[in-house]
Amino acid sequence: SFLLDGTFSNILPINSIFYPLFTLVSLIIVYPYYSDNSNYYKFSVLMGSLYDLIYTDTFIFYGIIFLIIAFIISKMSTWFADNYLSLIIITLTSIVSFKTFSYMLMVATGNMPFNVQTLLKGIYSSIIVNIIYVIILNMVTLFLSKKLGIRKSLRY
Repeated sequence: SFLLDGTFSNILPINSIFYPLFTLVSLIIVYPYYSDNSNYYKFSVLMGSLYDLIYTDTFIFYGIIFLIIAFIISKMSTWFADNYLSLIIITLTSIVSFKTFSYMLMVATGNMPFNVQTLLKGIYSSIIVNIIYVIILNMVTLFLSKKLGIRKSLRY
């Protein structure tokens, strides 16, 4: 997912309606395989920090946002059943939260002027491709976990 983010971003133009957040979405898929939330949170900070360094050239910015989104994912995963509708709802919530938090931090630091249209475009441009990706990634993960005998944690 991390490498696919960069590859996909290079193929499509920046103003496309398909904006990948594959690394963020992969946090939703891997959550059930962590039996300990603290390890999951550490993983999310690591992935966010790597995302910062490789794709955005900032430090800790996305690490903190990924941690907040991981917390939201962990809470929502305990509220919902383990099915595709729940997966889509958690994905939508994660994308909206991610885009809102990152936009507000960019506005607060003076890197962007406040514009609701920019925020809404950022949200809707991320939804389609990331929902398709999370469904495909979930199918592949379920297939591989059954084939390899990897079980989800019993938090559901």
